[in-house]
Amino acid sequence: MKQGRVQLLGQTAHLSEQLLAEVSIKVELPERLHKIADKRLDVLKAYIERPGSPLEGLVDFFYPQGSMAIGSAILSHKRSEGYDIDAIAELRVDRNASPGSVLDMLYLSIRGERGSLYYDMTKRQTRCVTVEYGGDYPMHIDITPSMLLSQYEPRKSHIFHAKPEDPAASHKRVIVNSFAFCEHFNQMNKADPDFMAAYDARAMAFDAAVYKAAESKPVPEHQSVKDGKSAAVVALQLLKRNRNIRYAASSREGKRMPPSVMLAAFACQPGIPAQNIGQALMHISGAVLTALETAECAGKLIHVPNPKCDEDHFTDRWPENRAAQQLYISDLKLFMRQLQGFMTKDLSLEQAREALTDMFGEAPARSVAEDYMKRAAEHSRSVAPSGRIISQVTGVPTVISTTRTVEPRAHTFFGTKWKPK
Repeated sequence: MKQGRVQLLGQTAHLSEQLLAEVSIKVELPERLHKIADKRLDVLKAYIERPGSPLEGLVDFFYPQGSMAIGSAILSHKRSEGYDIDAIAELRVDRNASPGSVLDMLYLSIRGERGSLYYDMTKRQTRCVTVEYGGDYPMHIDITPSMLLSQYEPRKSHIFHAKPEDPAASHKRVIVNSFAFCEHFNQMNKADPDFMAAYDARAMAFDAAVYKAAESKPVPEHQSVKDGKSAAVVALQLLKRNRNIRYAASSREGKRMPPSVMLAAFACQPGIPAQNIGQALMHISGAVLTALETAECAGKLIHVPNPKCDEDHFTDRWPENRAAQQLYISDLKLFMRQLQGFMTKDLSLEQAREALTDMFGEAPARSVAEDYMKRAAEHSRSVAPSGRIISQVTGVPTVISTTRTVEPRAHTFFGTKWKPK
């Protein structure tokens, strides 16, 4: 058996790529929750426009933005917190309306009368209105009201910044074009067919296991199968997960996190490996770190504009100061050291699990390691106490290694170009 590989499920696979792929599959938003989110968005739009609503007949366009629109939505670190969905409500309202009045109008349209559907679920925020869902599928939907600037620049809009407790003089309009950015992101991150086939095979297997355990119904199509994920999108999901784990620490309570859209901007750069999650993750993390350190060395805060709209600034609210910037620089340095070690060192399965826990949290790391052990057992292998795989064919112990071997041919995260049977 070649150094740096382990035979599993009939494919030759780099362990680090297998495990990174499976962590991503476990933390990404599964298709059943995508469908719930889509349905709730449809119901919300209809409710906002209901007869008698302050916005009856005034919603021109209602669309998801952010992670839902680019396929990088992930579950919350804590199950009880659910997941976040962002949407834009493009309104046809008085162009002279104050920022606060537009946000209040959307808030009242959603909240409705006492005892109505969303009355106890609605919160007015600084730039959006949040609807909080509890129950079996907890989630937050943030609806941001916008006003189209010009019919000749589709979706370039004003959104409204108005913190309720601040004086009206501090309220303002902000130019954005999230729609154009999402289109740009998806264009730049089209999935490589071989990578997509490999990733989707794993995703479908995971969904099949989940649904078999939950209920005897047909397995729905996994989100990555429907939309096609690239290595960059998978890497972005993992980078967001790492950020969320770091900022979940009690010592960071109340601190604003680096915005997901800023991280997504760095995932649009050319040259990101198309078939390798680990390398794509190193590339994107390194690009973010370089930009942050360049700004820090100049004594400035990082500035990341929307590549499709210069006036739209992805970093207009983070970092608030250089201390916030320095904190995430230290996070990225640690993450890249951990990731490099995970990708290049000979690790036992237990060591790999510990490394994944440090980077992405205990729950997905433990689940991925347990799944790996089960599959190994199911495919006529015995596992020694050290966590090493022993082939029953050769009887020769082989270290589960994440070390890469340099090859001239292209490879997916499974090590070679292969297609699921």
